[in-house]
Amino acid sequence: MHLSDKRAVRHSGQSAGPDPLPLRRIDRRTAADEVRSQLIGLIESGQLKVNDRLPPETELSRRFGVSRSIVREALGRLQALGLTESRAGSGTFVSSSVTKMLTSVGQHSAADLNEIRRCLEVPAARLAAVRRKNSDLEELALSLERHEQATTPEQTLRSDNAFHCAIARATGNVLFLRLVEDLQEILEEQSLVESTLRPRGPSAAREHRRVLEAIKAADGDAAAALMDEHLDAVERAIRKLERAVKAPTTRRRQGKANGDRSKRRPAEGHG
Repeated sequence: MHLSDKRAVRHSGQSAGPDPLPLRRIDRRTAADEVRSQLIGLIESGQLKVNDRLPPETELSRRFGVSRSIVREALGRLQALGLTESRAGSGTFVSSSVTKMLTSVGQHSAADLNEIRRCLEVPAARLAAVRRKNSDLEELALSLERHEQATTPEQTLRSDNAFHCAIARATGNVLFLRLVEDLQEILEEQSLVESTLRPRGPSAAREHRRVLEAIKAADGDAAAALMDEHLDAVERAIRKLERAVKAPTTRRRQGKANGDRSKRRPAEGHG
């Protein structure tokens, strides 16, 4: 439960005890994410090429077996990522095979978010190593097992988030958990893009396992250092994606400039 949820409980006068109905927000959101993930996979693999037209919303709705509103939401996400563009009266077209990396998430830059992650998650790993209980180790191991067995970007993201939240919970300080949960929610879009386009699943799982082994050994210094290395790897992956995005954009601009110059030459010759 996030901080905002806790406030809502307090304002309603209800107890914040165990929830008898552990509901999961999955149906509509998961469907839109799945549509988006499949379309991103087709674009990245080259089955949908730049300037290809996507099928109409009605056809996508029928073939995916979801409502048009879910298709519309997924297409809106693709456009926000710079992968598609809507052309008036013509439909939706692939505009790039590489997403524009989320150098900012909402009003927050990726650099600022990573800095905050280090401030929270490195000391959290250190504290978890010296305060963890057997139940915490079991939860961490389960999250890691699910991460290693994940077969989709969404499964990878959920298990990755669960691992980081389990470390925060193992500190015994509820504020660590609340802050890390809220931070993971902010990072969700960026993480999904990264795991979809440049999967780090196996590498991230290995990094998580080393952190877990240090926590098991009650070695706070090692756990903190390994978490710092893990966040270094995340930052490198983000920078790599950013470079991959800038390259085709630069080439398109150069091509357009060359085309504009070639169009002007005949006119200049007739002057």
